[in-house]
Parts: sequence; structure tokens; C-alpha cells
Amino acid sequence: MKENKELEKDDLRVDADMDVDCDIGQEITVYFESWFDVDEKFGIHINDEDGAWLNLYGKYNPFADTLRIECEISRDDGSEYFDYEPTAAETQLMKDMIAEKIMQTHGQTPQEFCNETCGGAPTMGGIS
Repeated sequence: MKENKELEKDDLRVDADMDVDCDIGQEITVYFESWFDVDEKFGIHINDEDGAWLNLYGKYNPFADTLRIECEISRDDGSEYFDYEPTAAETQLMKDMIAEKIMQTHGQTPQEFCNETCGGAPTMGGIS
């Protein structure tokens, strides 16, 4: 993590298990492994809590070129959620990492991955 708390490539890993929202066929959900101090980055103070961890999910729409980051603080007694607005550099890094992982594991672009996973080109209101 940079001095300004901006994430770098070594701070994240993209899990190979990804889901595509086939209702719209355009949003890929990925899990990011956190290899950085989540307390320092997000100010959440969970490092000293037994049974507490942060789940970091990316919701990437490669057709609209958008990325949302959803965070879940999981504890033994429940979870709480918050969204994170990544910087422009973090957004580009995460999109690039997702595309790289899809190419490594499936030999496809993110758009091709969505189309194949959902059985064809995305539709809007039943219209291709």
C-alpha cells in the first residue's frame, strides 16, 4: 500500500472463482484477497478481534466499464457491510487484475466470459 493508502498490485489477489449475474449478463462478482492492513486502509479496527475478517468483493461490468467495491466485515456473531469508493488508479488496477485472472483461467476477455457464462450476448428486457 502506498503512503497515501492507495492500493497496489501486491496488496490484492483475485480469486479464480467468479460469478456472473445472468439476469443482466453483464456483472462479474469477484472476491479480492486482502494482502494489506485493512485496519489502516479502511479504519475499521478488526485486526485485534478474534473471529473477525474483511471480505472484499468487486462488482465489475466490463460492458459499461464500471466497478463497485463492497466490503463485508464478518464476525462470529454477524456481519456488517460498507461500500468503498476506490481511487481512479485503484479502479483501473482492479479492473486490469480481473481481466488478467479471467484470461489466465478461461482464456477470455471479461465480455466473452460474461457472454459464455450466461449462454450468449447480454439482453435488455428480452431484446438481444
